[in-house]
Amino acid sequence: MAAGATITAVMPITMNDLTISADGVDMDALLNDWSWAMPEPLRPVLLTAMGAAFAQSESGAVYFIDMVEGTITTVADDGASFQSLLADTQFVTDHLFPSRIVQLRNAGKTLRPGHVYSHKQLLVLGGDDDAENVEETDVSVHISIHGQVHRQVKDLPDGASIDSIQIE
Repeated sequence: MAAGATITAVMPITMNDLTISADGVDMDALLNDWSWAMPEPLRPVLLTAMGAAFAQSESGAVYFIDMVEGTITTVADDGASFQSLLADTQFVTDHLFPSRIVQLRNAGKTLRPGHVYSHKQLLVLGGDDDAENVEETDVSVHISIHGQVHRQVKDLPDGASIDSIQIE
């Protein structure tokens, strides 16, 4: 090796890096502030480090709750199909954002248990999607605030001026 050369180790990223444990999280109440958008009652089954959630209905369908877009979309008809999707590289890239997590970790941002990466100023409220606008936030607070904000702005046209938001 040449003098002054450095070796950069690449750490593999795992599903444990892309998700957070539900230990200590009130999963029964976690989606209360999203009931306005639910096509049917949902219970969270997987929480992502980037703050999104996957939730399952009584019928078995699995939904993706997108905190940035404020949408709930079906991703699988049942739990087995969802498990298969978690093995699909493109699905994981599109929904769990591994490159973003690597970027945030490289910027020195790590997560404590029960916390997710969250925008300080929500993107829907004009926040920037850069590492400086991301902080560690309790997952329950993160999901609640996003649900409340998206409920209040859902009927506004793109680019509308927002005078106030109320958070309970």
